[in-house]
This record gives sequence, structure tokens and C-alpha cells, in this order.
Amino acid sequence: MQFVRTIVESNRLEKIVDIPKEFKNQKVEVLILPIYDKKKKKRDAFNPNDYEGILNVDIESIDNEIRNMREEWERV
Repeated sequence: MQFVRTIVESNRLEKIVDIPKEFKNQKVEVLILPIYDKKKKKRDAFNPNDYEGILNVDIESIDNEIRNMREEWERV
């Protein structure tokens, strides 16, 4: 998360924010942090068909890989 940190004379901030009496005529540290909107933008509904065919792997290759993984476990 990005933020801004700076040190300024408190009298420069008087017109922007209320400054406690104890801080007047002193150097103060100012931190500026972004406020993230807690409302997330609505996502489109998940549709598995949108992902059909993105992997270029055939069923036989997947079956062989699974078989090899299971055989590794049996050998141990």
C-alpha cells in the first residue's frame, strides 16, 4: 500500500484540519493513506463453459499422469 509521509509546520494545516492546542506552532508529521472502498465491484457470474478448451491436454494424458502419481504412492 502506498502512502505519503511528510513533516510540516502545524500552522500550515490549520485551515484544513482542527489542530489541538498542544500541536500549534510545532512541526508535525502528516500521513496520507488511501481509503479503499469496501464495496467490491460485482463480478460476473462464474460460467465454467467460458473456460472450455483453454488447456491443450487430452484425457489420455491426464489419465496417464494420475496413474503415475498413484503408482508413486504405492511404491513408497
